[in-house]
Amino acid sequence: MNKNKKNPFKTPEGYFDSFEDKLMDKLSETKSTIPKDSAFKVPDNYFESFNESLKGKLDTEPKVIPLFPIKKVIAVAASIAAIVLIALNYNWSSSSELSFSDIANTDIEAYFENNDFELSPYEIAEVLPVTNTEYSDFLSSPIESDNLLDYLNENVSDFDEFNIEDNE
Repeated sequence: MNKNKKNPFKTPEGYFDSFEDKLMDKLSETKSTIPKDSAFKVPDNYFESFNESLKGKLDTEPKVIPLFPIKKVIAVAASIAAIVLIALNYNWSSSSELSFSDIANTDIEAYFENNDFELSPYEIAEVLPVTNTEYSDFLSSPIESDNLLDYLNENVSDFDEFNIEDNE
């Protein structure tokens, strides 16, 4: 690459000034500049010995390049075998199993709130077993009256159904 930014190709000075005159002089000459003899020549006895030389070249074994090289197939098979061996020897039991007690109560509540099971509370109550221990759990934690009133305000539309008398 030329480090100088000058153009390395130059024409002699005054070349294009006299170019037309030189061209007209060449065209007006009677002597032809095209050679009379052909520049391309076939060697002697070329076509007579062509068949033998072609057969000699065709008799040699051609080099065949396989589409799927064996070395690449072996390398892929070895890498797959190594991955399988590593996977089989990996200690999968290193993590502890999750249990129901590991799930937060808020996650359980969110699951039941976000999924519609199309079951009424009465149908759920029929399916769930109720034992004495569950009754005692209810009785051991008293319900605050504010929470009870909030629940009734949100879920009950007609208080007359409860037959509550005013004791004022």
